[in-house]
Amino acid sequence: MGRVIVVEDNIIYSDFVCRLLESKGYPSVSTSTCNGARKLFAKMREDDIILADLRLNDGDGISLLEELRKQGRNNPYIVMTDYDEVPTAVRSMKQGAEDYIPKKLIEANLFPLLKTLRKRMERHDTPIHERQSAAFREIDRKIRLVAPTNMSVLILGESGTGKEHIAEKIHTMSKRSAGPFVAVDCGLLSKELASSTLFGHEKGAFTGAESKKQGFWEEAAGGTLFLDEIGNLPPEVQQMLLRALEAKRYRPTGGSKDKQADVRIIAATNEDLQAAIAEKRFRQDLFHRIKEYTLNIPPLRECREDIMPLADFFLKLSNEELDRQVKGFDAEARKQLLAYAWGGNVRELKRVVRMAVLHTEGDTVTADTLEFDEIPIADDASLALDDMEKKQIIHALEQAKGNRKLAAALLGIGRTTLYNKLKAYGIE
Repeated sequence: MGRVIVVEDNIIYSDFVCRLLESKGYPSVSTSTCNGARKLFAKMREDDIILADLRLNDGDGISLLEELRKQGRNNPYIVMTDYDEVPTAVRSMKQGAEDYIPKKLIEANLFPLLKTLRKRMERHDTPIHERQSAAFREIDRKIRLVAPTNMSVLILGESGTGKEHIAEKIHTMSKRSAGPFVAVDCGLLSKELASSTLFGHEKGAFTGAESKKQGFWEEAAGGTLFLDEIGNLPPEVQQMLLRALEAKRYRPTGGSKDKQADVRIIAATNEDLQAAIAEKRFRQDLFHRIKEYTLNIPPLRECREDIMPLADFFLKLSNEELDRQVKGFDAEARKQLLAYAWGGNVRELKRVVRMAVLHTEGDTVTADTLEFDEIPIADDASLALDDMEKKQIIHALEQAKGNRKLAAALLGIGRTTLYNKLKAYGIE
């Protein structure tokens, strides 16, 4: 769970709000100035929520909100004030605030809103903020670097690595975040209907065209067009797409005039496009058009420190979806999850955890409820497993602030087992 960042120049009221938040299980951090808020915002996670006073000694909460949105940061933002002014409320909502709460109603109105926001934020299938491996920290750095620009981005990675979710993250962190995010599965675009699907058509343009229809290009105007599995595009469709990208204009099927649309392109594929170019299956000029910036997403088997944080996250989602109360994984289940090759990547991990939660009769997932698609041992797993387990133990101890009993509970093992492992790994 992320924090609630409280921006309030009345120190007494700020302390009151923070204590209120902590009493309801919401971790918080506070600052009394706009400059202090900017420093906190620079380091905040995607799941942090901002609760800011309207009027501050060195500025105001709405100006802070405007700055954040211009930077492409879309953390939920709640405005609070002593001044119950409708015009101010309207202005804050237009800038993207979630809501406007008078301070006198904070106890009654804040927590239902926070609960709604948390549920909405937890619905994401691929929680990028849960991934803390070195590889994904680097990907996150690159996303933050390219998102505010208007560059085309090509995302490369195996099926199931979360390419669409990364594309959505780029969009939500961009200056186009208020515009639409339109996803297109290029593998479904036939050469016969591709032009109409991408660029729309006029009434009567062909048999069955009984009315005018917008294409994906026009739907994405002012926002982002995500072309998934672009390596599957038929050659004829590649030519249409190249023309639209080069000329920054297109013509609907049956139309007499070109149209313009301000669209950012993000493309993704699990194909080797260089090989496809060599085999004359993909146009080289289109390749260079869509790859102004490239992100290579590693498979889950190369980011093993992400496995358990993701598994825990999917367990929580599965509990909510399936109305279960499963608390965690036992030691053998964790061992198998860490050792498995994950050919289907994050998508497969989500499925395995979901089915395990469904089949679990007690409050702990056991190894016999894990339904893997393959033999559950990666080629190099036996060499890396001890190191992974050591890292998991150290992480649990850090979370438990050195409390070994709590760390054992977090790991799903007994205290004696934990003590033996601490000794075996030389952990003080």
